[in-house]
Amino acid sequence: MKTKALCSLFVVAAATAVFAAETWPVLKTYDGEFRRRVKMPLGGIGTGTVSLNGQGGFVDWAVRNAPAIGITPLAADAATGFWLRTEEADGRVSARLMEGPADTSLYEGGEGGRFPNHGFPRFRENVFKVAYPLAQVVLRDAALPVDATLEAMNPLVPGDSAASGIPAALLRWKLANKTDKPVKASVLGLLVNVAGGALHKAATAANGLRGVVVGSTDEAACDATLGRVVLMAPEQAGTLTTTAKIADLGWRIRMDRFWKQFVATGQALDLVDPDGKTDEALAAVCVSVELAPHETKAVPFVLAWRFPNRAGWSGRGYRDGAVKGPFDEKRRVGNCYCNRFASAEAAAAALWGDLTALEQKTVAFVNGVLASKAPAVVKEAALFNLSTLRCETCFRTADGHFFGWEGIFEDHGSCYGNCSHVWGYEHALVDLWPDLAKDMTELQFGYAMDARGHIANRINLPLDPKNAANDLAAADGQMQCLIKAYENWKKTGDDAWMKKLWPKLRQAMAFCWIEDGWDADRDGVMEGCQHNTMDVEYYGPNPQMTFLYLAALKAVAAMADAAGDAAFGAMCRGLYARGTVNAEKTMFNGAWYEHKVVPPKKIAPGLSYGNASDLSDPDFQLAAGCLVDQLLGDYAARHVGLGPVADEKNAAKTLDTILAKCASDNMGPRYNCGRDYAFADEPALKMAWYPEGRMPKKPFPYYGENMTGFEYVVAANLAQRGDFARAEKVVRDIRARYDGKKRNPFDEAECGHHYSRALVSWSVLKAWR
Repeated sequence: MKTKALCSLFVVAAATAVFAAETWPVLKTYDGEFRRRVKMPLGGIGTGTVSLNGQGGFVDWAVRNAPAIGITPLAADAATGFWLRTEEADGRVSARLMEGPADTSLYEGGEGGRFPNHGFPRFRENVFKVAYPLAQVVLRDAALPVDATLEAMNPLVPGDSAASGIPAALLRWKLANKTDKPVKASVLGLLVNVAGGALHKAATAANGLRGVVVGSTDEAACDATLGRVVLMAPEQAGTLTTTAKIADLGWRIRMDRFWKQFVATGQALDLVDPDGKTDEALAAVCVSVELAPHETKAVPFVLAWRFPNRAGWSGRGYRDGAVKGPFDEKRRVGNCYCNRFASAEAAAAALWGDLTALEQKTVAFVNGVLASKAPAVVKEAALFNLSTLRCETCFRTADGHFFGWEGIFEDHGSCYGNCSHVWGYEHALVDLWPDLAKDMTELQFGYAMDARGHIANRINLPLDPKNAANDLAAADGQMQCLIKAYENWKKTGDDAWMKKLWPKLRQAMAFCWIEDGWDADRDGVMEGCQHNTMDVEYYGPNPQMTFLYLAALKAVAAMADAAGDAAFGAMCRGLYARGTVNAEKTMFNGAWYEHKVVPPKKIAPGLSYGNASDLSDPDFQLAAGCLVDQLLGDYAARHVGLGPVADEKNAAKTLDTILAKCASDNMGPRYNCGRDYAFADEPALKMAWYPEGRMPKKPFPYYGENMTGFEYVVAANLAQRGDFARAEKVVRDIRARYDGKKRNPFDEAECGHHYSRALVSWSVLKAWR
């Protein structure tokens, strides 16, 4: 098999094998109020995550096989975090929670500001520096002899999904003595039990790690919450003390006493109850060091976890929840990472034991992205949205398969099943982890496709050939499956893989021409019932589906030739030639491509949800609207190397119209009946603009919204044509909304947080190269 170096574009040589703090690149710095909503996920592909917030706190503990936005485990209002104690030469002792000032928006409450760790003294200043996945929380306090910087990351290694899928995070503190005299410093890591269970004890691991473990005594039952979390430090880091015996003394006395004990001793010591009772919710590990005048020392910790009991999708509706507790054994799908790591301790040891190489490769990748000619804001959008591939939007089952929700809600998934018409938009996965991209394609042409060539737009779990998928094919999704099969083939150079898949690819293409189907008359333009990513069916020629169809025809023609099926390739090229002429003649109105609504006479099985009440005058049509991503197929074709599929002059005029008419400031103040992802003072591109008097009585439901994935399609198409200034403005307007003050810069939402369509931002970056 011939394999191409997909990731070489974003890898640069590393100068040294060991990285100090200043070697981590910084793309963006958040300060003051712009730290407010910053939450960067720490975790690997399919492992779950813990998020690091703008102040340095650990929040959103999504390690238990479900999203956990807003969920931070507490014990007496204390959360997992780090404490610092310093002792100067004159005996003066100071202590702080190692987080920056709390945001003032948290101050008010019925019982005051009871946010996590609210009662501890904090550093007076901090900034959050980041180039995903490398975060640095810089803490300063004029009253302390020591400044502290937290370096936090999980390895991101292009081309190595295993190295990028470790359920652990490096948490490395850099302590800098600001004074002319020696200082004793102790860093204590407090670990609050997030798991369902009463395990709390000291722990050791390979590669010289020692620390504490909390969690479940039994991990085997069908309960998603059962598992373990460890916090460990290397023996050579300094003087280590640990405790898993922290007594619950009633009320809030335990944390008061434990804090004062740490301030007095600089160690993690047992807190004893006269009756011998301990608290299973808490454990701690402490590292003590001595700093010479103006010396900086590293105090590293590793946080790791293992929660083996994942269940399949819990349902088939709009809000399909991930299971958050006990479940039936028949629904178990497990986690791939749990096959690799027999314990949380083993995961910690794996990260620590290979840290030099993993860190080097991660920094090299980030430096490679930052070396791009693209503006900083484009690199920011591309890098930060990669976190979606490494949060609870995505997971890998025990058999190694890669799955993704469309996005996630606070404690459950949003829209299940590797949805073809959403995941079809992104092209980052094949560039970074082609094994996972190929796996998604194999699932679509395997479990999701029936004997007719009909690809269901969602795949059920657990995988079962008799009940593998639902019965609805999305026209845009099926075309994107074909385009991405071509992309996987061309970018990996894996001829054997494509040829093995070829009979399925041929069948899926031919499905377009079935009776009462998408292009039954074979004129190269889709007219039939076309279910699509707007969650409705369009009837008649429209640009959203037709340009994807043309791109798919080009892709399949090329694969047919390589597979030795010249006749089928010629058929596809002939259809493409007719379609390019008919598409321009039928849809282009001089300013944009217009949907021509044609009521269907009949609809082939498996193509419609039936959401139009009257097929003679169907509801929820795009119709005369100027759609923001109507050139989706042209963008996709250019991106995968097929070249344009829309007329260059007409497409350029269409982009002019989109930028002028879909711009929110063009539409002015108006009521939005849908979801608001941008408000009146925030520039955005709305989903569609209608000329006066030409909006249908019931237009497609999302016409008044704006969503970043669709906006990035416009930016990518502009950049592909060399129109970099206008492409940059589209991206800049998006990222101004995700500025850390108003929204989390690592969480672009659509139907849920961390929405997969926003990964189109990677394609914008690639268009600059």
